[in-house]
Amino acid sequence: MVWEITTEDLLKKYTSGKRNFAGAVVIRENVGRNYIDLEGAVLRDINLRGADLSFADLKGADLSGADLFGASFIEARLDNAIVRDANLECVNLFRCYLIGADLVGSHLYQANAIGTIFRKARFLYGGENNVFIRADFRGASIPHDAICRAMNIIWDTIMPDGTVQSGLYFGEWKSIRK
Repeated sequence: MVWEITTEDLLKKYTSGKRNFAGAVVIRENVGRNYIDLEGAVLRDINLRGADLSFADLKGADLSGADLFGASFIEARLDNAIVRDANLECVNLFRCYLIGADLVGSHLYQANAIGTIFRKARFLYGGENNVFIRADFRGASIPHDAICRAMNIIWDTIMPDGTVQSGLYFGEWKSIRK
C-alpha cells in the first residue's frame, strides 16, 4: 500500500516508537527544496519496504538494521551514511551517491545500481544478481572479485583499483562477455 508522509511526520512518528513505514512516499515539506531533508537522521531498524525516498538527502544518516527491500533511492544522497546489516534486496539505487557509506553486513541482491557512486564505501561483499552499469567503486573497501561474481551485470563500471570492468559474471571471475 502506497501512502504519503512528510519528513517531519516520519521523524516524529519514528521518535515516538513507530518503525513500520512500508510503502511510504516521503514528500518534501518545502516546495522550494528539490530534495527530502533527512540528513543525519537516526532511523535504525526502520521498515521502509517499497518506500520511495527518491531525491532524499540522507547524508550521515543511520539506517542500521533497516529493511529497505524494494525501496527507491533514485538520485538520493547517502554519503557517509551508516547502512550496516540492512536489507538492500531489490533496492533501486539509480544515480544514488553512497560516498563513504558503511554497508558492512548489508544484503545487496537484485539491486539496480546504474550510475551509482560507491566511492570509498565499505562492504563485506558485492552481493548477487545486481546491475552495476557505470557504477563507481573507486577506493571502496571491497575485493574486486566480490563485485565480479554471481550473475552481477557489470558494464563500464569503475572498480576499487580504478580499472574499468564490463561483463556478465557468474561464479568466481567467469565472464561471458563476447
